[in-house]
Amino acid sequence: MSGLHRRYLLLRSKAAIVVEDMQSNTEISLITRMKCLSKGFLSRSYFLYDLENKNYKYYLSDYERKKTRFINEEDAIILNNKIIFDSMARDRIKTPTIYSIILNGKIYPYYNKVKINNSDELIDQIKKEGKIVLKPYIGADGGEGIYICEYIDGNLLFNGNRVEKVDIDKIINKLNKYIVTEYIEQHEYSSTIFPDSVNTIRIITMEDPNTQEVFMPIAIHRIGTSRTKNVDNWDKGGLSAKVDIDTGILGKATCKPINNKMKWYSNHPDTNAQIEGIEIPSWDIIREKIFLLAQSMPFLKYVGWDVVVTKNSEVSIIEANNCSGVNVLQVHEPLLLDERIEDFYEYYKII
Repeated sequence: MSGLHRRYLLLRSKAAIVVEDMQSNTEISLITRMKCLSKGFLSRSYFLYDLENKNYKYYLSDYERKKTRFINEEDAIILNNKIIFDSMARDRIKTPTIYSIILNGKIYPYYNKVKINNSDELIDQIKKEGKIVLKPYIGADGGEGIYICEYIDGNLLFNGNRVEKVDIDKIINKLNKYIVTEYIEQHEYSSTIFPDSVNTIRIITMEDPNTQEVFMPIAIHRIGTSRTKNVDNWDKGGLSAKVDIDTGILGKATCKPINNKMKWYSNHPDTNAQIEGIEIPSWDIIREKIFLLAQSMPFLKYVGWDVVVTKNSEVSIIEANNCSGVNVLQVHEPLLLDERIEDFYEYYKII
């Protein structure tokens, strides 16, 4: 990427921050809003991070977060395209099997052991497995555009809505650059907290630019709610609980500010299941596998891994992210208080 093109993208990112904030309904004074924007923060971050009482300088701003997409340079395509990522990762760690690709409303088989190249065969696979997933393989973020396809009590359901073959045909005809994948069944510890979504662990890895050693500075557990339904999307009202990197034990969970106020939960607000104090099974194995995976891809300096412990206690990567959201992380602690993180971002001219 040329320097001129990068400057153009950064200028667009600055403008996007301003436009997004001006269109928001955050109740905040104009002076405070402008102060936030001048430092690269959306005004909602003022309440998310309690910036009235805490120092801006310890937090990676919303604008700086957008700059992180340049860290992996051209190799970012590996993380931005789920098909490419799967082809590189599946021999190293479990990933959801990709059955087919959907391009301009047509289904193309991808996996030689399962043939799905039309809606009839798609329906047959849903009935066989009970649940599969349709999702974009490029250009999507935060669970947008995902269809959870189920067969329950003789009924076909797409995202909980009953459908017939004619409805499925209409849906497929509108899809482009999608994949059809297996549905990963999560471990009991996670489904007990909230069963309607696959609740993923976001683990950040960075490569020290001086020693070339991979380190894992922070991890959080995302958890779905009645507001997010079949995904664990933080932006739609999901929860984030900090994971103790050493022990795998969850802390209290929180969501984006409601009426400009933060709420913290020891138990899930919908299921009342315990969150705080729950230990992720096989946490040492998860850490080791992610370290080894990151080390095996030295061209990826900065990755947000979305990890699931399966019902069979396997470690599965749902996807990996080139430009991880940071508010879901920093709601628990400022990233720039960690000198390793600060040095990393300084090296790549993010801060």
